[in-house]
Amino acid sequence: MARSSSPSRAQLWLGLTRPRTLLSGVSSVLVALFYALSLGSIDPLKTALLLVVAISAQIGSNIANDLIDFKKGADTDERTGPLRPLSKGLLTEGEVRRALYLSLAVFLVSGLTLIALSSWWLLLVGLAVGLGIFAYSGGPYPLSYHGLGDVAVLVFFGWVPVVTSFFILRGTIADPTLWQLATAIGLASVNILVVNNYRDAEEDCKAGKRTLIVRMGRDFAPRFYLTCGLLSLGLLYPIYSFWGMLLMLPYIVLFSATHRHLQFAEGAELNKTLGKTARNVFFLALLIGAMLLLKG
Repeated sequence: MARSSSPSRAQLWLGLTRPRTLLSGVSSVLVALFYALSLGSIDPLKTALLLVVAISAQIGSNIANDLIDFKKGADTDERTGPLRPLSKGLLTEGEVRRALYLSLAVFLVSGLTLIALSSWWLLLVGLAVGLGIFAYSGGPYPLSYHGLGDVAVLVFFGWVPVVTSFFILRGTIADPTLWQLATAIGLASVNILVVNNYRDAEEDCKAGKRTLIVRMGRDFAPRFYLTCGLLSLGLLYPIYSFWGMLLMLPYIVLFSATHRHLQFAEGAELNKTLGKTARNVFFLALLIGAMLLLKG
């Protein structure tokens, strides 16, 4: 008897969280942790809470985007991206909503605990992140439908998590190097969206989703991807050192190989490019940590 190829319930729930993208959310916080640690010891409880906030916010954003796109009809059978359990009817809308509420509950509890341990004005940042989760694909002016998704990624995967995390650990944001590191990891994270929108450009256009790739044309994607990658490396110059720059070479090889794969892959093959790009973001965060260690 042939084995069923249907995904298990565990695989469906795991797929709903889009585990590959979780690397990007964690990477931003890791950059802040590495930089704060290079300046002295850091609070372990705040560190753990920062990681929980980052992961729960990312999961909540992923589920919210799937739910909103499903309601708008943007997820169709033509889409070649990773399995969307809701659009395929493998999970019900009620189940997905409950998963969204659970992720938001974890985000709120861990976030409020972190705010209580730090500063109450950070509640405004938390509200902005919460609004961003829904404003990306929903609301009266969904960012991803108007070519502003890339800016949103830079803000919410670069500046907000890195700068806010560093403030929680060090009590300041007046540090030029901090902002350069935040922009570097943010631009690297933008490339995850570039691959996603490059893969789905035709379906997005049909659904009225005017992403930057839809507006500029698919040929723009590899050039934009390369630009973001090179800028992210260039912005690391405050932490350059001889040995640190040697460590950059393996990363450059990985990035170049992924960029080449983007240029020639089509359809479902781009899912591999997406995974490799998320891996590169995580490796860049580790590279920043190593460069800071060598610089110190």
